[in-house]
Amino acid sequence: MNKRVMVDMSATIIHHGHIRLLKKAAEHGDVIVGLTTDEEIVSKKGYQPELDFAYRKEILESIKYVSEVVATPWLLDDSTLTKHNIDLLVHGDDNSNDIAEEKLLIFPRTEGISSTDIRTSVMNVLAQKSSRNILLNPGPATTTYSVKMAQVVPDICPREYEFGDLMEYVSEELTKIVADPNDYVSVLFGGSGTAVVESVLCSVVPHDKTVLIVNNGAYGKRMCQIVQTYDMNYIEFESSPIEPIDLTKLEDTISNNSNISHLAIIHNETTTGILNNLDDLGALAKKYDLDLIVDAMSSYAAIPIDMKKQNIIYLMASSNKNIQGMAGVGFVIANKKAMQKVKDIKKRSFYLDLYSQYENFLKSHQMRFTPPVQTLYALKQAIIEAKEEGIENRYKRYSKSWEVLTSALKEMNLKYLVEDQYHSKIITSIFIPDGIDFNHMHDYFYDLGFTIYPGKVADFNTFRVANIGEIDYNDLNEFTKYLKGYLNNDNK
Repeated sequence: MNKRVMVDMSATIIHHGHIRLLKKAAEHGDVIVGLTTDEEIVSKKGYQPELDFAYRKEILESIKYVSEVVATPWLLDDSTLTKHNIDLLVHGDDNSNDIAEEKLLIFPRTEGISSTDIRTSVMNVLAQKSSRNILLNPGPATTTYSVKMAQVVPDICPREYEFGDLMEYVSEELTKIVADPNDYVSVLFGGSGTAVVESVLCSVVPHDKTVLIVNNGAYGKRMCQIVQTYDMNYIEFESSPIEPIDLTKLEDTISNNSNISHLAIIHNETTTGILNNLDDLGALAKKYDLDLIVDAMSSYAAIPIDMKKQNIIYLMASSNKNIQGMAGVGFVIANKKAMQKVKDIKKRSFYLDLYSQYENFLKSHQMRFTPPVQTLYALKQAIIEAKEEGIENRYKRYSKSWEVLTSALKEMNLKYLVEDQYHSKIITSIFIPDGIDFNHMHDYFYDLGFTIYPGKVADFNTFRVANIGEIDYNDLNEFTKYLKGYLNNDNK
């Protein structure tokens, strides 16, 4: 009687590497394919397989080396082998199954082929047929073709359990980037980044307490405008948009106002690119028992953040910047214990009430109101790609692009607002030379496939370049080459 030999695989896109592995396995007995279920692929890999389980099973059963196909989970253990009377498990050299060594046979993977490689090749073919715009504005960012294509899904009612599973996956993975999902949770809204900033400010500050807002740019100012709209108690701490916050003066403000309960700041001020120090601000908030609110629109998923270590209670970001998804989803990552304190605060807003949105998500894994369905599928794909690249590697890529940009600016004697040591290396606010009209310059670059953005500091005549999204230093090299030509009278 031949041995029963199991080969476990997902086989989402069946290729010659699979065939070679099955052929080798057949030399050791009757091959039983342990085929990963659709549910397990969605749970562990975060995407719906190209072919449903039934079709993948049908294809595998038609291969001459295969005797049988059975459904198996993502990871196997000895109980799986016992259930199917398996004598030996054959696997590629990326095995992570918990199987006794005497029952395990490892073969090298076929070099140069994987389902991921095939997907990438398909996207490259599509890319060759599509124009590519290089967005140097600070969001929405240039996206991959796979993120764009992720929006092309069958129509679905967002109240179905399947869509709830997608929401749960997105929420948990967004949290993991900056915090432990056991202690923190991501609450999603349909809307821009400003929507979730407004949600936090109007939801978490008690009516009899005061929020201290650091204003060192347009987005700190926007926080002040939000709380003014709700007639909330607030103190505005004005700080230079191009120099670090004076922590001594900030602490004096806190110590002289006992009614302050929350400190609100921008991490990477999108106005200029100055990076506010979360370690220092978190320590200061902790010293005075303040809840720290951080607008991380232009830093999340690029600059490493540790919410617990940096004492951040509420962090806000959006789907269309460094996470490299599409615009339309804002999210709040909140400390779960703090969320319970918010429950009894009288609501200032209906749609943007943070606790109501959180409570509904706990019950149903849904938004309370109609979500941007396709945008969430794109966000899911963007998360998968962010995990593949790694946040630290993404920031290294961004930093290299920034170094190319700033080196070229220095060669052209163009000044930018924030000194290198205080810079986020993500957004650069550059002085416009005398005699240059921004609108003319914008249109010139737009025709070349580059989008630049106007400055937002009233005291300075600037334009902004962001080096985020699916671009790299080669794109910045090309942009600076055109910029040099434009300033050397090619714009005439």
